[in-house]
Amino acid sequence: MNSSRQDPPKPDELEISVIGPGRGECVLVHLGDNDWCIVDSCTARTVNEPVAIGYLRSLNNNAQNRVKLVVATHWHDDHIRGLAKMLEAFPDAQFACSAALNTDNFALLLEIAEESLQETSGVDEFRRIRDLLIERCKAAGIAKSLISPVLAIQNRCLLRLPAEGRSFPAAVISVSPSDGTVKKAFADIADWLPKSGELQRGIPNRAPNKTSVGLWVEAASRRVLLGADLEHTEQPGEGWVAVIASHQDDRLAGIFKIPHHGSRNADCPDVWSKMLSKNPIGVVTPFTSGAGLPTEKDIRRLCGRTNTLFCTAQGPGAPPRRDSVVEKAARYTTQKRHVLSGTPGHVRVRWSAKHEAAQPTVECFNGAYPIQ
Repeated sequence: MNSSRQDPPKPDELEISVIGPGRGECVLVHLGDNDWCIVDSCTARTVNEPVAIGYLRSLNNNAQNRVKLVVATHWHDDHIRGLAKMLEAFPDAQFACSAALNTDNFALLLEIAEESLQETSGVDEFRRIRDLLIERCKAAGIAKSLISPVLAIQNRCLLRLPAEGRSFPAAVISVSPSDGTVKKAFADIADWLPKSGELQRGIPNRAPNKTSVGLWVEAASRRVLLGADLEHTEQPGEGWVAVIASHQDDRLAGIFKIPHHGSRNADCPDVWSKMLSKNPIGVVTPFTSGAGLPTEKDIRRLCGRTNTLFCTAQGPGAPPRRDSVVEKAARYTTQKRHVLSGTPGHVRVRWSAKHEAAQPTVECFNGAYPIQ
């Protein structure tokens, strides 16, 4: 029988909670003993509070004050809505982001974003985070020149919790971006700067996404791969090919947050054969704008990869039936329409990291469901 969503994990349990889609998506990782890492951010469409804050508060065990690390995998809006507010709520948490954003041009982009962008964007969210980091450093007497997030790059340990005094050792390691893609990203960011006197609607979401931060989680003998939006280009030194080439752990992951909403352009067969155990627990979050992801073809492909696949919510769906006059007006004024969901779905995996023979438990909340 399923437990309540408000029941906290046991001290010796690894938890991977994947929540979305709302305005964004979010992954919460319990690293044992009420220590947490949060990856990206999600808000419900009717509520501005990040879902991570509400979920941790609902556990009633002070979890919201035990967040050790907050990671922004990339700056796209569908992954970081509310991230600054979430970081503000967790004052003791380190903040990590892609090393691809460690450039003077991105800093300049943050400075001019308020004046030059016609609509809010992921860059706007990063500007708020930058301001928050400045406030924290000022309060701690740290020089402004030393202000920096933890920069995620291939095979860098972002957080390590040793075994001493804990139920089990744990670590969060970035597996991307590679050095080469970071160098290319610096040139791209220079192109994003608005020209003098120009207004820009937003920053383009360049494809393929080769600088997203993929994460490898170690929890005693358990392993988890969080794919973020990292895409597969089949080119050496890029995306998943670079991850495979530099991967350093001989253990296989039993849980996989499937990258880029299950799309074909993020699927790398070698990841499944070289980094994941047979039939890992796979979790996918849909992208409900436009045609939507994953497609039916994507679902069939993923079902061929694993027989334990879960989705946080139904796909975009069809528009509801309306009065003919209303429907005609909607077609005239709107190019694309999709159904907006309410509360984001939640797939929660809990697995004892202390007892080797223990089996994982998967629970679905708020419309999340097993695909097979």
